Amino acid sequence: MNGSLIRLLAALALVGSLSGCASLSKSECLSADWEDIGIRDGANGQPEEYLIQHAKACSKVHVVPDRGAWQHGRERGLERYCVPRRAYQNGEYGSGYNLEQCVSFDQERLTDAWRKGNDVHRLSSDLGSIDSEIGSIRDRLANDDKLERKERERLAFRLGQLGYERVATQREYDAALERAQGL
Repeated sequence: MNGSLIRLLAALALVGSLSGCASLSKSECLSADWEDIGIRDGANGQPEEYLIQHAKACSKVHVVPDRGAWQHGRERGLERYCVPRRAYQNGEYGSGYNLEQCVSFDQERLTDAWRKGNDVHRLSSDLGSIDSEIGSIRDRLANDDKLERKERERLAFRLGQLGYERVATQREYDAALERAQGL
């Protein structure tokens, strides 16, 4: 397992987890079931340090998180997060996967699942770009009466290239989906 890949995945997930507004609203703090909050946080791959965000949010209403209950819940939530299917989904959605939260789980399988999902995401994005360029060229050929013959030929040639690229990328995409079966 590539150490730089692990660090990259962890950094992406941590940045995503720490951005945004307060982790809990005032009313959530006042009625908090810290074990349930921990389950939710674990299921989302939040690091242990995320409890600090809750403490900051809840300090405004003088509520201190129950660390023990939250940690117990987080461990239960990680059982939902640290599974290959979830790693694959994060990759497929173009999200990072916080592998550092899954030290007690099969990190090799999780990394493999994330990579498979990420391949599907990348190839889907590639297909979208190709389709967009094809559409743009077709529109230009159909609607621009002022195009010179050489430019029309160049655009027609590019359409042919894109057709081949699309077929090849579609094959790769289909193969990536097939590799992901049974996760």
